[in-house]
Amino acid sequence: MKRAKLALRPIRFRSVLWSGLLSCLLMSASPLAAQQISRTGYFMDNATHRHLLNPALNPTRGYFSLPVAGAFYLGTESNMKFTNFIYPPTNGGELLTFMHEDVDANTFLSELSSNNYLRTDIRTSLLSMGIYTGSSFWTFDVAARVNMSMDLPYDLFAFLKQGMTSSEGNLYHLGNLFLSSSVLAEVSLGHSRNIMDNLRVGGKVKFLVGGARIKAGLSTMDVQMAPDAWTITTNGVLDAYAKGLTLKTDEEGVINGEFEFASPGPAGMGAALDLGVNYSPIPNLDVSLALIDLGAIKWNKAAITQATSSGQVTFTGIENFGLDSVSQQSAEDQMQTLQDDLLKMAQFKPTTTTEDVVERLFPTINAGVEYALLNNKISLGILFSNRFMENDRYSELTGSLNLRPARWFNLSGSYSFIHGKRETFGFALGLVPAIMNIYLACDYTFFRVTPQFIPLNTLTTNIQLGVSIPLGRGKVPPKHPY
Repeated sequence: MKRAKLALRPIRFRSVLWSGLLSCLLMSASPLAAQQISRTGYFMDNATHRHLLNPALNPTRGYFSLPVAGAFYLGTESNMKFTNFIYPPTNGGELLTFMHEDVDANTFLSELSSNNYLRTDIRTSLLSMGIYTGSSFWTFDVAARVNMSMDLPYDLFAFLKQGMTSSEGNLYHLGNLFLSSSVLAEVSLGHSRNIMDNLRVGGKVKFLVGGARIKAGLSTMDVQMAPDAWTITTNGVLDAYAKGLTLKTDEEGVINGEFEFASPGPAGMGAALDLGVNYSPIPNLDVSLALIDLGAIKWNKAAITQATSSGQVTFTGIENFGLDSVSQQSAEDQMQTLQDDLLKMAQFKPTTTTEDVVERLFPTINAGVEYALLNNKISLGILFSNRFMENDRYSELTGSLNLRPARWFNLSGSYSFIHGKRETFGFALGLVPAIMNIYLACDYTFFRVTPQFIPLNTLTTNIQLGVSIPLGRGKVPPKHPY
């Protein structure tokens, strides 16, 4: 067993730790920061980018999207909410964080799950277009994708809130803590066509360029707190895929949070397929199925930095550890302190990388059923989406009412049954006023927000914006001749 003088900031460590985690939650949940296209627009005929959900679904007209604004998506998926961490003041004054002594520990912890997750996705098209050649529809897209994910165990928050409640010490199990983030560039070519009048198939080939990928996981992190020392037992892995990245270490060979970028560039290459089908077995009924992001990316050995955390270490010299200390550091300093202290607790040490690493993408299955009424002016649809994650899966069932009073005006309203904490009403609006195609959608329309526009009752929300120039219509045979 290794014994060391505690390198953490003993007076302020816990206040810095919770404020850093809370800052991560707020930044990830802000309207400027989860899935790569709104599900509500799945059944909209004039939604230009619904082929991202199913390559067999195409809009009524071709399009040329404006750079960046042509198809911009952002959102979050979580089983947490803002009001888990912020509480109203007891006697007026400022809002209270969950760490405040007036917030009851049992009240706070009872609102959390055994695993508390947050996923964030951002996608923007740098260049995108879709063109009809007869009944065939072709798409070309250059896009940037950012994905972030974290899984935070219940005991992490119990450790932060309660600390050492017994004079003999406390034991916290902080394992199953995972953080990951990746940045990819994507170039894709898609094609859809009719095999029969009532059967349309589509496919898309994607070429992927890996900019960076960082993931850290602790399957075990047991913190035994005692009045004069902490004993921390860990087992975990840190992988960083980024060209030119060097993680610095201290004199004992432990990663200290400092790094250098010598020559940044692509760290990996990969490919993926999207496959989809849309079938009309009887008049007015459509059944569709798609598999999205079936592929992998290979990270080059020269761009890989790996580290492990395994064993036991005892920190001594702890003092003044309690709720009565409040950090006076700036937000930037707090985040740096958080990073340094967590790394010191985990004791990650670099290992030798011997080969390239191949990682599969996280695929999504979309299955939809739609029934049209009133000569296709109205339809009812239901969409099931299942997205496979690193350590879990995310499923959603969305029902929608779709209005098509005119080719240039489509409107959809949706309700998502699984996530969103009751704020699950969504909308999608498609306008094509002559020379412009404007698309706006949100699957989880939140009703209560803070002055900073942060949703109060859910961290699950998204928004999609698209602005494009409409092109010619295709000669697609009617699925439901009326």
